[in-house]
Amino acid sequence: MSNPINLLGENYQWIGTILIVIIVLITIILLTKEGIDSTKVTAAGALAVSTLYLVLMNWKEGFEKNLGYEEISENVHYLEALAKTVNIEAILIIFSIGIIVAITKGAGFFDFVSLYIVKLTKGDPKKLLIALGGLTFFVSMFFDNLSAIILLGSLTVVTCKQLEINPEPYVLFVGINTIIGGLPTPVSSIPNIIFFNLYPEANINFITFTAYMLPIAILFFALATAFFFLIYKKQLQIKVTDEKGEQIGRINPWSGITDRKNIWKSLILLGFLFIGFILTSIPGNPLDVAITALIAVFFGLFLFKTDLKRYLREGVEWEMIIFAIALFILMGLLTAAGALVPLNTILGGILEKNPILVLPSSIADVYLRSGEPTIGGLILVAIIIGAVGLLIAGFMNSFSAALIFSYIYQALGLGVATGVGLWIGFVLSGNIGGALTPLGSITILMSLEILRREDFPISFLKYVQKMLPLTLACGVLGVLYSIGLIALGF
Repeated sequence: MSNPINLLGENYQWIGTILIVIIVLITIILLTKEGIDSTKVTAAGALAVSTLYLVLMNWKEGFEKNLGYEEISENVHYLEALAKTVNIEAILIIFSIGIIVAITKGAGFFDFVSLYIVKLTKGDPKKLLIALGGLTFFVSMFFDNLSAIILLGSLTVVTCKQLEINPEPYVLFVGINTIIGGLPTPVSSIPNIIFFNLYPEANINFITFTAYMLPIAILFFALATAFFFLIYKKQLQIKVTDEKGEQIGRINPWSGITDRKNIWKSLILLGFLFIGFILTSIPGNPLDVAITALIAVFFGLFLFKTDLKRYLREGVEWEMIIFAIALFILMGLLTAAGALVPLNTILGGILEKNPILVLPSSIADVYLRSGEPTIGGLILVAIIIGAVGLLIAGFMNSFSAALIFSYIYQALGLGVATGVGLWIGFVLSGNIGGALTPLGSITILMSLEILRREDFPISFLKYVQKMLPLTLACGVLGVLYSIGLIALGF
């Protein structure tokens, strides 16, 4: 059925598509500007695109052909269909992890761990860099990147002040490792959350996802460590004086903890969360990762004998959630309008045995490819996504890039069961690309802001110059890893 409000005839649907693309591009450009309220900008863009799509486009046809919705019945309202563009599981994970971070942070758990690391490393610059990076890697496996950089970025600066050393290499290393550490689990970064929830019926669970991603993440960590040792060689060769070493030796990590039981409670809560995530991998378990995270929230509230209202007010990143919902809608309608169809057609043609790179006659002629993908086709697409995806994720926030990647992948019609290697390639590009420029990741922006506040400013260009070799090396390794999985038949 045609949209009763549609002001354009079927032959002029491309006008609506162009207008929607323009608004999305304007929104993305505005998000790169300093001082812009990203939540308000994204929400305004989503509202404008939602209105244009309803008024100018055949919305039912777009949802069915370009987003793969089942046939929309007569009594389905536009808002109902629009709500399906929002990944509820992803929103629930962001909500739950935010509260758990607030609970453990309030207990002083991360302050305790940070002081303990300083004491163990005895202030040795190289050991401290590895320790802070390792802690960030571990924390980022289970907490979102923003929470990780907020917690560990500030603690890193305090640690560097105590040791009277330049915080630049340490803060940047922590920022990079929020991205690398976010790779191994399906709850630790936005690209992971989005792709993990694409095919809940597929044979990819928490453990299998980690089994695929942990090896390459460890390799990235080793590469990043060697890279920082090389470019910050002078700063990391500074020796700690005997007097400072004695002061560090006298540090008592428990000194700032008002109630020691809270540290053990934090360990219990985090252990409960970790075990819960693992249990979701057991066949037949009715609980998914999002519900498990929510259960952990209520367990934490019970464990610390506190109330939900406090953490709904203080712990939840409401602006982040609104931003996420608006971005889901924005990118969903961009796809529904057919803006990605030409790219999907080209990539789909590459995957087929007899590729024919012909653009469709209308915006919704091609959704699922009928041809069987070849190994060569999968590898070629992996290379294209590795190259182009790195740039997209580097100059667009990782959330937007991940959503675009997810719609492209769905349109290829592979699913996880027949294309794990390529699926992993998309996930890696969406994550690693965020380290290319400060525009690609909130954690990099936060890292530069922390350094600016401490009078160690790094310009946009200087950051790119410093980190470009590392990002490109990780990008190439990611593509090779994806190709390796494809070649092995995954």
